[in-house]
Amino acid sequence: MFLVGEDGIAGAAIVEFTLFAPLLVIASIYTMDFGFLFYNQMEMQNAAQAGAQWAIASGLYNTSDIQVAAQNATNIPASQMQVTTNEFCGCPSSTGVALYNSTNPSGICPGGATCVIGANTEVAGNYVTVTATTVSPYTPFIPYGLFSSAPNTAFTSTVRIQ
Repeated sequence: MFLVGEDGIAGAAIVEFTLFAPLLVIASIYTMDFGFLFYNQMEMQNAAQAGAQWAIASGLYNTSDIQVAAQNATNIPASQMQVTTNEFCGCPSSTGVALYNSTNPSGICPGGATCVIGANTEVAGNYVTVTATTVSPYTPFIPYGLFSSAPNTAFTSTVRIQ
């Protein structure tokens, strides 16, 4: 039956194709699925960074304008993402930004507020934190063992505006 030709290997290519073609299709679907997951994560990261960049460029803390800038930086509809903002007085530290006054964590810095960083004293600054979060988790094309649904994706960007 498969002994077509002189050496009998003419049918081997069709057998190999029928074995490997489904594996290639499945691998392609999973690759696309991971690609869409990473794309959604990058969109949330871009949204948080765009909101923070707007705050830097304007030097102001305006929640609605920051949210609009974050939503305009992504192709994800506004109904699918949530952008939250926060302004606080802080001091730079080796691990990020430390709150200037933990009893009053929100708001602008009082005049003359200073931070002691090692042997140096610096003026405390107003910081803005922008967080972009997906409203619903990413649902894969085909549920499989690695994850049935990804967690909500959230990215945060913190910048000093004054």
